Amino acid sequence: MIKKDKIPFIIIIIFYSLLFITSNVNWMSRDALWFSKVNSSPLAFAIKRYETWSSRFWIEGAVLVASKHLFIFFLITIISAFFLFYSVSKLISFNKFISNLVLVLFFIALFPIASLQSAGFIATIVNYIWPSALFGYWLIIDNQRKSETVASYKVIISTFCLILSVFNEGLAIMLFLYLIIRLVIEKKEFLNIYRMICLLVSFLSILNVLFCPGNQKRGISEMTHWFPTFDHLSFWDKLLIQLDNIASNLIVNHNLMGIFLLLLLARAVQKRQSLSIILSGLAIMLSKISESLISKPLDTIVKHSSGKEFNYNITSMLLAPSLIFIIILGLVVFIIILLYGKSSKSLIAITSLGTTFATGRSISLSPTLLASADRPLLFLYFVIIFNCVVLLDDMIEFNKNKDKIVVKKISE
Repeated sequence: MIKKDKIPFIIIIIFYSLLFITSNVNWMSRDALWFSKVNSSPLAFAIKRYETWSSRFWIEGAVLVASKHLFIFFLITIISAFFLFYSVSKLISFNKFISNLVLVLFFIALFPIASLQSAGFIATIVNYIWPSALFGYWLIIDNQRKSETVASYKVIISTFCLILSVFNEGLAIMLFLYLIIRLVIEKKEFLNIYRMICLLVSFLSILNVLFCPGNQKRGISEMTHWFPTFDHLSFWDKLLIQLDNIASNLIVNHNLMGIFLLLLLARAVQKRQSLSIILSGLAIMLSKISESLISKPLDTIVKHSSGKEFNYNITSMLLAPSLIFIIILGLVVFIIILLYGKSSKSLIAITSLGTTFATGRSISLSPTLLASADRPLLFLYFVIIFNCVVLLDDMIEFNKNKDKIVVKKISE
């Protein structure tokens, strides 16, 4: 039986089901069309893809199954979506109906659904949403272990979910960064069998990404097709391109950064913190000023990157907007610390944003850093939206508490 406070998660499933039905989505477009024509068993196909194309072993087989059996795809996607939101709700301690309703409605309002279309809905959902739900379940159990005794079977199931999730290289990087953060926080308590198993999973997942024969062959093929001069770029140039790409998606294309900054400003006003208000306003102004500085140079690079004569001075084009974006990010971190101090909320906000941002940055090492569109940023989108929800929920709770104080004073 679903608890009352979790009912909003059913709302989001109904909403997206109706949205896709009324939008007449062509599920068999892009990658799914190619996968549906493959005449092979899922296991044999996954092995072949591992050898020739991708380290996402079971995910490749799952895309094949999903492309041929839409009912299975829809069923697993519904379950994954429910568990993803359930996991987030547990992790951010949303135990009230109104809090989870805000979570669902804000996600519906802010999440850029078009980001799931670049490789086709089926391929993108299987590659990102399914593993995210598995990773989220592991995070719940990992978080519960700190404060209560968790049944052994739950730990085993969550560890299996973790192993499956890190076949997505983005989540493999996130796990590695998460464990580093846990090591810093837990210190000697980190040294236990469970953590050693998690470290082993992380280590093997990174090795899988680095040494998978398919990844290496794909890199050569993708570079020839998408970015022939990629090897001639310096490491610095690659980082600048991806940094500007992230800035463009967060500030120009989807404006998630603008909304997050507005909520930080609103929270600062509510708490009457003058410095936070000033810094939030400064960050908002910088983001508006940087829009054209960010988008125009990146558009030029995207347009000409597939040409063999690409020889632009990337540093001169992207250094200024990248510096502005870094300043905005620094302001965000400082504002969060001012608003929440040295609390668990500020730690969770900063580390979640930092790890997903670093994961997005990691794609700069790949020749598909532009061809992948914003798919590698989906985890960052999730985290920004969830942090927006936390801010909004805090403001709602603040007003409720304020009203209680006013009523109490009147009654006295």
